[in-house]
Amino acid sequence: MQSTQHLKRLILAGMLGSMGTALKLFSLTTGEFRFSFYDIPLFFGGMVLGPFLGLIIGFAADWGYVLLDPRAVSFNLMTVSAMLWGFAGGYFYLRKKVGWTSLSIVIILTSMLAFTINSVQLYLWIGPGMLAQVPLRIGSMMLKWPLQIMVMKILYERVFLNSPFDLSYTTKN
Repeated sequence: MQSTQHLKRLILAGMLGSMGTALKLFSLTTGEFRFSFYDIPLFFGGMVLGPFLGLIIGFAADWGYVLLDPRAVSFNLMTVSAMLWGFAGGYFYLRKKVGWTSLSIVIILTSMLAFTINSVQLYLWIGPGMLAQVPLRIGSMMLKWPLQIMVMKILYERVFLNSPFDLSYTTKN
């Protein structure tokens, strides 16, 4: 029975990583700017499968993108920020009930930290010219916050709490 649960968790992790890759591939992307919701399956994966599998989901999603998109570059800080989304979902919801306030705080803080990490990587690649895109990137990040929070809350309540399978690494609240 234990191996069946383990297999279900790994299958869900693979599906969420694939969803993250697909959402990143089909995003609005320029050299210094990307508008995408690839972080939602990564964060959700961390919430339901734990911080360790969340890290792996983030890594797999980013590397899937690197393998499929010819413009992508191998391991860099952008991979670290993708892994951060998976880790944050698992770490901050370790045996805790997911409420609107806590979910909002975690998503906004994770988003700002990922933004900072990605900005450092863009600065290393492009130099000071990337600063011209910062206002647009901040605006898109803030635009995504309510959508990310709402989608994550709905996924948690309707998919995770009502699932007939026990996929989580924690007990349901």
